[in-house]
Order: sequence, then structure tokens, then C-alpha cells
Amino acid sequence: MFMQRLIDRNPDLLKAAVDLHQSGRIPANTFLIDLDTIAENARILSATAERLGLKTYIMTKQFARNPFVSKVAQAAGLGGVVAVDINCALMARRYGIPVGHMGHLNQIPRGQIATAVFMRPEVMTVYNVEHAEWIDEAAANEGIVQDVLIRVSAPGDIFFDGQEGGFDESEVAQAAGAIGKLRNVRLVGVTAFPCIRYNPNRGDKAEPTPNLQTILRAADTLRGMGVDVRQVNTPGNTAADTMPVLASLGATHVEPGNGISGTTPNHAYRADLPERPAYVYVSEISHHVGTRAYAYGGGVYHDMHMPGSPGALVGATWEEARANGVEYRHDIKQVIDYHAVLEPGANCRPGDTALLGYRTQMQMTRSYIACVSGLSKGSARLHTIFDWACTPLDASLEPVAPAMVRAEVDEIGAA
Repeated sequence: MFMQRLIDRNPDLLKAAVDLHQSGRIPANTFLIDLDTIAENARILSATAERLGLKTYIMTKQFARNPFVSKVAQAAGLGGVVAVDINCALMARRYGIPVGHMGHLNQIPRGQIATAVFMRPEVMTVYNVEHAEWIDEAAANEGIVQDVLIRVSAPGDIFFDGQEGGFDESEVAQAAGAIGKLRNVRLVGVTAFPCIRYNPNRGDKAEPTPNLQTILRAADTLRGMGVDVRQVNTPGNTAADTMPVLASLGATHVEPGNGISGTTPNHAYRADLPERPAYVYVSEISHHVGTRAYAYGGGVYHDMHMPGSPGALVGATWEEARANGVEYRHDIKQVIDYHAVLEPGANCRPGDTALLGYRTQMQMTRSYIACVSGLSKGSARLHTIFDWACTPLDASLEPVAPAMVRAEVDEIGAA
């Protein structure tokens, strides 16, 4: 989906990917992330948000909560990270990264709420009064008042399967009354997901969802009750081109994720957006079956194909790969992505580097995550490699203690 955009807008990353793989410095099944482009994109997003009066939280799950990416994005002006579940929060804690918004797509389990509150997130989202009561108890033990958002939905709102949940709009006043009685929890706003999406019949058109209108009405209900609504949090497809729409409708907070890596659907359809694609999937040709070449999997994603864009580039050098575009058979579904199937395979040799570009959720893969800085200055530096669970690895890909890389993480954030 994004290969042509990578060729046109970030060829230095593709060249570095081939060089690093062929030299043995990164293994097959690695997402290589360009930190210079992350910083550039984050500065664009931060400046746009500031101009529009929006606050930002960084959605980290797409890049497997990698601390280098989070630190670089924060240094470029974006806010604390979003912990969509407790795992996000714990991985941020390992590397001293502040959490802004916690518990949106997954509320914090009861037994871990004390840990979550101890981390002092700016806000925590609740779907029901019970979770607010448990947060209140934990906050009382800490001697603090924890700000919370309520997730609100109404009939006709849009959810991805398995992500449903929250207070019905008809319950907002009752929920606010119950939460308002708690001494160590303060209700400060509303949220839903997704608040903006791309028209499935026109991929380059971003439109507000009914969810956004629902939380705007909910915010008005709260204001009518005397609640100081500080957040109308509107995550989903946040990028420089969608922020003006959200701000004009009353959003206060946005949560860029794929926007930071330049990989929202709109970035595939349009070449004129300011953010550039910042990562590539790096694999290696394993073998052939008939006319097909098979590259190692682990991070393969069944993304849509963009007409006119090669699915993969294959070669032992960047010059070879650039001239050898092949089709990634995204239509071949696998229960486990052991391989990426490429065709034609005639010019793909075992051991060649295979580069693929698509939207992904890196935390859902079995892939390695490697970050490189300095590409914009012509002096690439490969940083500590992580696995998909944000565990740092040594040169033999064996786990090491997070404390051993904290200095490197802090250094890249201060650069």
C-alpha cells in the first residue's frame, strides 16, 4: 500500500534497510523505523495542533510502544503517550515515558488500577461507574484526585468489532452524578473512537463519524450539569489534514498514531500531505514454489493494494531492489503469516532482501523493531533492537534489562 510512497518520499530509508539487512545488522522480519522522519512528522503535527489550539497524546501501539519513537515524538513537541491498555502503560514505565491518556480501548483491570494510578496519567477513561469507584479508591490511597473521561456511545455510532463499550448517551447525566459523588475522582471530559474515518468508497476523504457528534452532545450535557469539561478527546486517523475538521467541531485533544509515521489511509492516496512514511518491513527471500518466491513472515499484514505501486522490492543491493518490483499476494490469507508470497519470483534469489510497505499494528506481530537515526544527515546510526513486546535485545537478539538501554533512549530524546 505504501511502497510507492516510500520510493518517492523516503528512498534513503529503503536503501538503509537493504544495507543493514545484507550486512547482518538487522534480521529478516524487522520493521525499520526512520527516527529523523518521525521527528519531522511530529513537528508538523505539533505545530498544526498548537495553531488550532489542540492538545496531543501519542498513540504508541502502531509502533509497538517503541521508546525511541515515543521519546523523539515528544521531543518534537507532542504530548504524553496513550496507553490504550495496561500493557502500553507498563511498557512506557520501563523507559520513563509519561502517560497522558490511559485505558481507552481497554479499561484498566481492577487488580492493576493501583499501579495505573501510581503512574499519574493525566486522564483515565472509564466505561462504567464501577471502574470509576475502583480508581477513586486507589487515588484516595495515593492522596490524589485522578481526572477521568467517560466513553460515550449512542445508537448508530461506529465501532470496530470487539471495541464496543461505554456509557449510553442516555446515561450520561446519571453517570456524571454518580462519579461526581466520588472524592478522589474528577470527571473532566468525554471520548469515543473512532471520531473521524476515511470514506470506504473514497479513500482520500476523511469524515467525522456519528461518534464525534455523540460526544459533543455529551459534553454539552455535562456542561449543563456544571461539569468543567476540559477534554473532548477525539482519537482516530489524526493527522495534519484531519485536525482542522476536529478543531472546528469542538475537539480539544487528538491522538496521532499512524499520522506520526505518515501511514494513515490518506497518505497512501495522496502524495501532497506533509507527513512522510517513516517505516518499512524488511524480510528475506527463503525459497521458491513454482513461479512464486516466499519471504519470511512474522509481520506480514494483509493490506490493500494500491494500483501502480509495487507490493515489494527485492534485491541484494538497493540498486537491484529498486529495479525489481514484484507483487505481494495480499489476497492469500494465512492463519499464521509464516511467509509473504511474492510473484513473479524469477528475479528473487534466496538471501535477497525483501522490502514491503503497508499499514500495520506492530504490537500484534512477531517482528523485531529497529530504529535508525541520522538518515537525513547521511550518517545512519542503528539503535538497540526491540522485540514486538518492547523488550530490548543484544546483538545476539537475547533479552537485556531495560535499564541497560535507558541512557540510549534518553539520549535520542534529548538530541
